[in-house]
Amino acid sequence: MAAPALTQRELIANEHALRDVFSRFLAFKTHSLYFPKPGDALADAFGPDLGLAAHLPTERKVMIPLAEDGRLLGVFVARGASLGGRRALLSLLPRIAAMALDQLRLRLAAVADPVTGLATGEALLAALSREIEAVQQRILPGGDSLGDLPLSACRGGFGLIVADLDRFSRVAGRFGFLMAEDVLARAGAAVAGATPEGGLAARLHDDLFAVFLPGASAARCREAAEALLAELGRTPFPIPATGESLSLTASAGCVSYPQDVRGGQFAASPAEQARLLVHKAKKGLAVAKDLGRDQAMAYSRILAEGGVVLETLPLARAAVSLGRWVDAEPGQRFLVWSPRLEREVDVRGADGGRLSGRSPAAVKGEIVLAEVVEDMAFAEVLHLADPHLPLEPGDRLALIPEAEEGDAADATGAPRRDPASGLYPYRDFQRATAQAREKNAVFSQVLIQLADPPARRRAGRPAEADMAAAAGLCRRVFGHEAVGGRFSASKLVFFVPGIDPAALAEPAGRLLAALRAELELDAAVGVAGHPCLDHARSDVAENCRKALDHALLLPTGPRLAVFDSLSLTVSGDRHFAIGDVYAAMEEYKQALLADEKNALARNSLGICLARLGRLPQARAEFERVIRGEPKNAMALYNLGCVLMRQGEAAAARAAFQKCLRADPAHVSSLLRLGRMAEENRRFAEALKYYRRALAAGGPAAPTLRHLARLAFARGQLDEAREHLHQALLRDPKDAFALQLMARVYLTEGEDPAIAEAMARQAVALRPERREFWVELSRALAAQGRHDEARAAAARAEGV
Repeated sequence: MAAPALTQRELIANEHALRDVFSRFLAFKTHSLYFPKPGDALADAFGPDLGLAAHLPTERKVMIPLAEDGRLLGVFVARGASLGGRRALLSLLPRIAAMALDQLRLRLAAVADPVTGLATGEALLAALSREIEAVQQRILPGGDSLGDLPLSACRGGFGLIVADLDRFSRVAGRFGFLMAEDVLARAGAAVAGATPEGGLAARLHDDLFAVFLPGASAARCREAAEALLAELGRTPFPIPATGESLSLTASAGCVSYPQDVRGGQFAASPAEQARLLVHKAKKGLAVAKDLGRDQAMAYSRILAEGGVVLETLPLARAAVSLGRWVDAEPGQRFLVWSPRLEREVDVRGADGGRLSGRSPAAVKGEIVLAEVVEDMAFAEVLHLADPHLPLEPGDRLALIPEAEEGDAADATGAPRRDPASGLYPYRDFQRATAQAREKNAVFSQVLIQLADPPARRRAGRPAEADMAAAAGLCRRVFGHEAVGGRFSASKLVFFVPGIDPAALAEPAGRLLAALRAELELDAAVGVAGHPCLDHARSDVAENCRKALDHALLLPTGPRLAVFDSLSLTVSGDRHFAIGDVYAAMEEYKQALLADEKNALARNSLGICLARLGRLPQARAEFERVIRGEPKNAMALYNLGCVLMRQGEAAAARAAFQKCLRADPAHVSSLLRLGRMAEENRRFAEALKYYRRALAAGGPAAPTLRHLARLAFARGQLDEAREHLHQALLRDPKDAFALQLMARVYLTEGEDPAIAEAMARQAVALRPERREFWVELSRALAAQGRHDEARAAAARAEGV
């Protein structure tokens, strides 16, 4: 298939590459792109075959045509250029441009699918990895980037959609592979058209497509998935040989980061997490297919509403489609219902009128998961609503919300124990330990997660053997009074009466060592107990989970955490990362009850308060941190930010300067001080701070953007443009740099179409920024598109 023609957007995105090529042959200070309109007289300056560059000596410009198949795509404008006596370059530069465009096509082809023109799977994974790195700074505890919200774009998460065409294999079977390839090309165009601005569409393989949505919430991701399916559903696929036109539906799965990533999965590399997300989105897609196709399924909803009965088994058991990958655990209960039993009811009333309706879904009974493996589980039937309506393959499952732990004591029947391992299923474990939890004034609970080494599974060693051996080690370490249970397929839980959690730290460490030495199993352990702060006995299980999440995030040493102030801080950081500020605040407050000297929790609480506009309370929290730790750079910086918002510029400046004395390379403080100097038109001082920030290291894109804005304020537009090129080269999604680049193009009277493209990208990335909509309105007005300009201006007023 021939390579697709280059677009304006691709030329804009690769302007720096064109600059690098031309700078080898021609000296110039700065550069820009220009896209002439049809009939523009400028094309005459390049000759009839577009084989000459134009030299404007009085303006010190050289204009180089960027042509493809005799068509003028755009013009590269080299500013501050002087040919001297090398006039022959005017005929050579267009040839150099042609070779540069050929290189660009090859580079784009390497990351573009040849059939659809969309990004390849490799390019998608690379984009996901980059975004995961940015988001992780806001998830893992301890990063001071958490409080730097006004300085940088908010990277709170993103969404990923994976979709494919329903029954696509029939197309190739009926019409041939060439026709199937044409269908794929049209489907790819539909996917690209349905991808929001700022997103990335890719073809993974066959008819499997993906859409990456930076900054998208879970709700927006689901909406985008449904919009994508609607677009594919109304796309016609003509069959030239027969004159027919196919209509195809599609199914999709979607996943959100970081909401759909659990515990130790955060410890994996960004590249590994990217592949994990694709796998989870495929799980959602598979469930959507199982439930009837032509629909979208969010990964987070699979457990609650996506399960089906796969097979009925003897002894009132059944195989179901929920496994470890969707967080299914033994003891979870589900209602079983059959959509096949729904039907339309149409009756005639006594008065002759017709009444119609649809019967509700019929609930057949209730099941409980007994054993969970990777992709499925085996369940026991608790009861059937009607013995004449047995469970059947295809019946749907609905998760029953978990009851409070104390309710387990009221359940009837004796707890059952697995004869091989001596462990209780989790609900039976709760029942078996319910009275002991009430009788013991002091007790602990231990949650152990075992790794699942692929080599052991390939060697044929069953997971149950590892579980039984690990349970024996736990009893040896914790004593025979400890009661053990199966929390899930890879987790053990032990109740240890009469021992404080702190006293279990040393035995838990020995357990980890023994698991490694005797069973060659890596593990992580979380410990919690009672009494603890004002937590009830029923809170111990949840605290144990938080301690395990804390342990799984530990970068080195034994992965062991006893529930404490830091565990609560980690939990708070997770809530903050997904935007639940109020839940995060509660966790941080609990962390401070456990340890009032926890500066990280107090600083994070202050950030939450500032986010909610409660500036005096936020200020008080930061000042308390500083009283205890006068050189805490994070608190000093955040205090400065709050003081700025309160209008106390001198005090804010003093806080930032103290932050620099504590950490001379604190880039955010350098940028803040530079911005304050710039606003007071002390440009030389601002330049000094920005250069220090650039030399200090860290992400260069924000600093280059600040340097560009300073150059723009001083009227040095060429320098501003160069800084912005460098900033966007490092971070193509820097919305503020895109908006400023649009302003530079408009100020210089350059092509407003480029300014519009830049402004649209900025708006797509940060639609809540009023100034971005204003810039877009200006760019549209400059092109005479006044109705669209007014619409953008109205949107700016509504932000």
